Amino acid sequence: MFITSKVIAALVGASTLSAHMIISSPTPYSMDSLNNSPLAADGSDFPCKLRDNTFEAPETETIIAIGESHPLSFVGSATHGGGSCQISLTIDLKPSKSSEWKVIKSFEGGCPANVEGNMSGGPDAPDPYTFYFAIPEGIAAGKYTLAWTWFNRIGKREMYMNCAPITVAGGSSRRPPEELEKRAASFPPMFVANVNGCTTREGVDIRFPQPGDNVEYKGEPSNLALEGSEACTGTATFSGSGVTSSSGPSISGSDYGSSSSGSVSSGSASCSLSTGAGGASTASLAPVPQST
Repeated sequence: MFITSKVIAALVGASTLSAHMIISSPTPYSMDSLNNSPLAADGSDFPCKLRDNTFEAPETETIIAIGESHPLSFVGSATHGGGSCQISLTIDLKPSKSSEWKVIKSFEGGCPANVEGNMSGGPDAPDPYTFYFAIPEGIAAGKYTLAWTWFNRIGKREMYMNCAPITVAGGSSRRPPEELEKRAASFPPMFVANVNGCTTREGVDIRFPQPGDNVEYKGEPSNLALEGSEACTGTATFSGSGVTSSSGPSISGSDYGSSSSGSVSSGSASCSLSTGAGGASTASLAPVPQST
């Protein structure tokens, strides 16, 4: 028997908000007040589910050495058929819409779980699927805010985002500084959709316009969007590069894909972009120095 995506979407929609997903590792900011609903559709709580006490650091500091594999784990059971996720960093310890986010890993499909609909277990159930990421070379030691973002495959078009403070410890790389600087400049901006006027397609695991060099495929191949397909469609009012239509510079194609024109080419988000003075900004990832 075949189950249509519409039927699955109806079942997903019947789930309570209390069962949605929250990251448990790394430990997020303000865990006591972090709810597990998606970001507001109008983007008003982007980034990091802004609220009164958004950026209270946990008691235990998360320290990750460059090159070290670190678990990305969750609690909850409303996995909405999985989807695609990204791990991104910003140097801002209290991020805002003007923060520049840089992607260090993308999971295309099967994130936060490789399931057809939702899992059982309720809001406090550990997700049996654990993912892993590493801080790549090109990221300097220091303090950062890490973001987990998720675009669900089945159900209402949403964007989920949890943020966590991390401290990056120096690794053992012997690469020359100029090579590391070049690597740092290559990290792409975080993909943003469903909260900014650009909407993802239901029923597929999206391919990110700029996934970066570290991409893992965790889902069913049949669910993955066709190569070259649009990640989202619509008019984007802000992006993960810190550029907004209201702040002056236009959101250029480079913020969503490889195009530098006013529209984005095949393989990236198909967005008509708000106009403004100036061009796209570039981001660097120079961290807040570690305290001694």
